[in-house]
Amino acid sequence: MKVAWLTFHNAINYGAALQTYASQQALMSMGINCEIIDYVNEYRGNAYNMLSHAKKEFKDRKFISSAKYIAGGIFMGRRKQKFIKFYNNNIITTKKRFTCSKEIQEINDKFDKFIVGSDQVWNYRNNGGDFTFLLDFVSDNNKKISYSSSFGLSEIPSELVEKYRLNLKGIKKLSTREGYGVELIKNLAGREAELVLDPVFLLSKNQWLALCNNRAKKRKYVFAYTNKSGQWEDFLSKTRYTMDNMRIHKITRYLSIKDFLNPQVKNSYSISPIEFIETIANSELVVSASFHCIAMAIILNVQFVAILTGDKGKDERILNILRITGLEQRILHEGMTSQDVCEKIDYNKVQTKLSEYISKSYKFLEEAIYSK
Repeated sequence: MKVAWLTFHNAINYGAALQTYASQQALMSMGINCEIIDYVNEYRGNAYNMLSHAKKEFKDRKFISSAKYIAGGIFMGRRKQKFIKFYNNNIITTKKRFTCSKEIQEINDKFDKFIVGSDQVWNYRNNGGDFTFLLDFVSDNNKKISYSSSFGLSEIPSELVEKYRLNLKGIKKLSTREGYGVELIKNLAGREAELVLDPVFLLSKNQWLALCNNRAKKRKYVFAYTNKSGQWEDFLSKTRYTMDNMRIHKITRYLSIKDFLNPQVKNSYSISPIEFIETIANSELVVSASFHCIAMAIILNVQFVAILTGDKGKDERILNILRITGLEQRILHEGMTSQDVCEKIDYNKVQTKLSEYISKSYKFLEEAIYSK
């Protein structure tokens, strides 16, 4: 059995890197030959080009924003080198790189099944409106599978509804990682989709730690991975959490001059995917608005606080996994205290709940891949 998997496989993003790795490893553990399709359209190819973003902002007379992109390019360059190394060492891709749907058609007869997912592959804002990510290039609908594919949106614009409807109807086996995704598919295509876990959950804690270098931490720290200005400060303000001389390792687009001058703050923006896993595994506490950061904290049995952004499409990813694991109380909220933050999570109970969904997710993959 030979399977081709389509995802955001070369994004300079921790979640994208880890879910790509987990997807391939999961299939390999099932005895299936899996290759990640090396597909990069123009939109995705420019997604992490800081100079391109800087030029656009400058053209729009957004000079401060343009300067930030230029400054950020230094850190992005370092991060990019580490990601390329991770992908080269850990991901098996097709020998040829493709840049459009028409090009990929040439591999139709080379694979028994084609899988798309996970990540926000069905978010037209993230994929450049490219329906390649709905497997439109696969000629045989019986070969099409979606695994844990995410819309990252609560609704689809009216002008795109018909395209989504037609392409979703053509995928033989449908699954998604969010409850609202199940509803969207039903509304758009009249199809029932399976609710499954993100691929990162298909690998165990020990499998993830096997990637790491097991370096002992020199000093206790909190890991904050935020995506909006003020989220870390909001956490401290609401909970009055005491750092007790711990350091803070930060990944954020909003590092201030104060952060650079503060010896307690470590800028972790340019760490590699493997260092990302290590940073989570060794932290005393994780505070994040990132789905995959929260997911890895759960897998690695680390204390965490999840931050919601108010964006329904993005928040649902975190809410869904917290519902499954019974950890909704770990969401940052008014009245949350430092004691609440420090209350130990019972990961034995969490693992019991997760195990059922892990089995269900593997069962979906097996049945979808071997169905005729």
